[in-house]
Amino acid sequence: MADTPKSRPADEPGDQPFPNGSGSLEELRHLILAPEQKALERLNDRIENPESRTEDVSGVVAEAIQLRREQGGSDALSDALAPTIESALRESVRRDPTTLADALFPVMGPAIRRSILETLRSFLDSFNQILDQSLSWQGLKWRVEAMRTGRPFTEVALLHSLVFRVEQVFLVHKKTGLPIGHAVASAVAMQDPSLVSGMLSAIQDFVRDSFHTGQGQGVNRMNVGDLDVWVEIGPYAILAAVIRGVAPRALQERMAETLENIHAEYGGPLDRFDGDTAPFANINKELSRCLEAKFKEDSQPRRYGYAFASGAVLLALVGGWLGWRWWQYDRWSGLVATLGEQPGLTITSFGREHGRFVIRGLRDPLASDPQKFIEAAHLDPTQAEFHWGPYYALDDTLVQQRAISALDPSPGVSLSVKDGVLHLSGQPRAKWLSDLRSRALLIPGIRGLDLGRFSPEQLAFDEAKGKIQTAVIKFPVASAALSSAERANLKSFIPELKDLLNSPATPHGGVAIEVVGHSDATGAESANQNLSQRRADRIAWELIQFGIPGATLRAQGVATAEPVRPEDSEQNRQYNRSATFRVIVVPSVQP
Repeated sequence: MADTPKSRPADEPGDQPFPNGSGSLEELRHLILAPEQKALERLNDRIENPESRTEDVSGVVAEAIQLRREQGGSDALSDALAPTIESALRESVRRDPTTLADALFPVMGPAIRRSILETLRSFLDSFNQILDQSLSWQGLKWRVEAMRTGRPFTEVALLHSLVFRVEQVFLVHKKTGLPIGHAVASAVAMQDPSLVSGMLSAIQDFVRDSFHTGQGQGVNRMNVGDLDVWVEIGPYAILAAVIRGVAPRALQERMAETLENIHAEYGGPLDRFDGDTAPFANINKELSRCLEAKFKEDSQPRRYGYAFASGAVLLALVGGWLGWRWWQYDRWSGLVATLGEQPGLTITSFGREHGRFVIRGLRDPLASDPQKFIEAAHLDPTQAEFHWGPYYALDDTLVQQRAISALDPSPGVSLSVKDGVLHLSGQPRAKWLSDLRSRALLIPGIRGLDLGRFSPEQLAFDEAKGKIQTAVIKFPVASAALSSAERANLKSFIPELKDLLNSPATPHGGVAIEVVGHSDATGAESANQNLSQRRADRIAWELIQFGIPGATLRAQGVATAEPVRPEDSEQNRQYNRSATFRVIVVPSVQP
């Protein structure tokens, strides 16, 4: 129904007169077309306004999706909605994963429990069978085989008790070589279906190209190590079964029947297959019917006597092994105790690590080599490791060896250590003894020095005394004159004489030098006595000329009474025509 026209102001065009009655025509047009114009304006507003358009679509979107599905357009609808739904799910999980977890909880719980139950059931079946054989004579042989080959016992037992088992079944599209379905037996390592299907397709193509086989022909059986692969070829798909053991002929018939059922039920999707496995979601159930297994049946009654005997043997082996381990440990413990008693060896720890004995301790560089104790105990040195830390032991025997090595005493000098004190014996040199005081206390383990009667001063006095008392000044035959050579020889003793006279090592007051004149046995004794005295007086006079105080000198001729050498040759008689010296310690005069 048209709206009633409103009165217009006088100044509007409709109220003004038009020539030839045009105003009446315009008013008539307005009365006729005004409702349609307003409807067009409202329609244009709904089209141009996004809010109005969104509100209209929201009211019919559910009915539109339902209608599209009923018309057979579900694939196109799924393709259109999939990216949006995937993006929405990813964003929802990123923001709050608990929302999706709560939604999946009712489904995930039963699925996980079912998977665990199936795995445990398969494991228990295998474990029961292995346990039946583990305590039997056959089981012991299998254990020996497992140790010899390095395989786990469960694998060896399975191989011996298994007749055959279909471990995996693959359904591969014949034309594209893509995997369609894959079924795996429990407790079997799963292989990548894409790799297996690609391998099968490549082998089939290779055989057809190399041997010019006809369509539908190819490799029916393959052997891969301990596994056999049986292949059934259909018009659109290939069925491959991975088998361990020797399968019966009936299995091939089962595979052919399964492949025929798959082609009968999924012939159309197989013909149109383009990589989408959605139409084959339930095909794994059909493939699982080929997962057969058969084990050897024990037709003989169980003999528990073998089980007990096997257990006894096993117990004896374990006991023998433990006994051998204890015996080895006891032997090495004895060695450790022996090493701990040796000077310079200190054991800090002993034990077994990574199958070997490990001995740690401290060792002095002069200590005995532990290797000789290992050889003496008849032990294998490769069974042990030694970790020694260096240190200086304080045992007297090692300290004594260290002192001898560091001080290098001259022959005839002995060093000994007791309770850390160094003791000296023999006839040491004065210079060596002088250095001894500064060097001995630097040796690790030397806490004191006992020189006894030795002192550098006393040794210097004794050395000078010995040198003077061994000096011989020779004279010509029947003469007391002194040659220039012998006078020079006498002069060389002057420093020792002065040091001897001034030495602080004379505890009895002073020192006197006695010059003793000698003669050979030729001539009268009275003449020899006079000659020997003159020779002694001449040496004493020469000493005074060299600065030796006369009060310290004594001259005495002894003729032939004290020969220097036996007169069995002219050379020895020459030594008897001489003068020698005696060092006399003069006691102090008591008041």
